[in-house]
Amino acid sequence: MLKGIRNSLVLTSVLYAALGVVLMIFPGTALRLACTLIGLVTLGYGLTRVLSWRRLSQEAGGYSQRFDLFLGVVLGLLGLFLLVTPQVLVSIIPVALGLYVLVDSVSAGKRALDMKALGYQRWWAALAAALVLAAFGAVMVLRPFQTVESLVVFIGVGFVFDGVSTLAGTLAADRAYRDK
Repeated sequence: MLKGIRNSLVLTSVLYAALGVVLMIFPGTALRLACTLIGLVTLGYGLTRVLSWRRLSQEAGGYSQRFDLFLGVVLGLLGLFLLVTPQVLVSIIPVALGLYVLVDSVSAGKRALDMKALGYQRWWAALAAALVLAAFGAVMVLRPFQTVESLVVFIGVGFVFDGVSTLAGTLAADRAYRDK
């Protein structure tokens, strides 16, 4: 195996595994860091739009793109909001998915009751599944940050697995290549 490719794969594998371990150990910190970065980028883009509006208004003798000013102010305020309350961004996704799961569980419960009315003997299994689904949805809505942290841990496990399996495969392929 070419030494440069092998070294690149080994380094990438180790970095993936290290990132996975960090995500598994510090999921809340990783989420807050991601939200902070999104807030900083949004704030920076907003400030850039305001500065662009100011420069263009001076060059055009008072005429400028008001949309640049409006967009810049809105993005700047959104960026500040995300920096001050990063948990809002993190909690939006699980709440939306949780509401969907809750609505779907109500539909599943109705189907289970319809199955009972039609004489299906195992209607109770469908009702039990609907209740479990409702519990998952409720947890997602009521505990969104913990739900996302669990997802981050799962992603971390995936990165560790990817890094370790790629590293093992690379080393095995390198060994097999040298033995030829």
